[in-house]
Amino acid sequence: MRQRRVRPVAGTVGNLALEPAQTNVIRSRAILTIDLRNPDDEKMTAAENHVAVFVDKIQGRYGVTAAWERMAKTAVVPFDATVQDVIAAAAERLGQPYVRAMSGAGHDAQEIAATCPAAMIFVAGEYGGISHTPREYSRPDAFGNGADVLANAVRSLAR
Repeated sequence: MRQRRVRPVAGTVGNLALEPAQTNVIRSRAILTIDLRNPDDEKMTAAENHVAVFVDKIQGRYGVTAAWERMAKTAVVPFDATVQDVIAAAAERLGQPYVRAMSGAGHDAQEIAATCPAAMIFVAGEYGGISHTPREYSRPDAFGNGADVLANAVRSLAR
């Protein structure tokens, strides 16, 4: 199976609050959160600076007051390339499609990576792969496929 490519930079708006929150009223305030992720700390800093410059330009361009603040920043914790290769090989042997995806979330694997080689396996999700929402759902066969890939990868690593 061919590996699908994923862009290494991700940015999402997690919260968006418009005030006043009334029908047919022109909003006077917008507050939003932006979650930026990048597997390269320098590129992450550049992306964050780009957002800051963009916010600053909004003020002059539209005559509004705009400000931003960093709520959190986590350094990249790279996963082990050999473990990732073993997982990819296991997926290929099983005929399972896979994506080498970057995850900037605070998963347990980031803590484990501080003490030993680590990587992660995500299973396919429904509804466009949404996550961290009550609508997040993966079919039982997707979990079975993920468990098969994990078991095969562990077996390969144990050799």
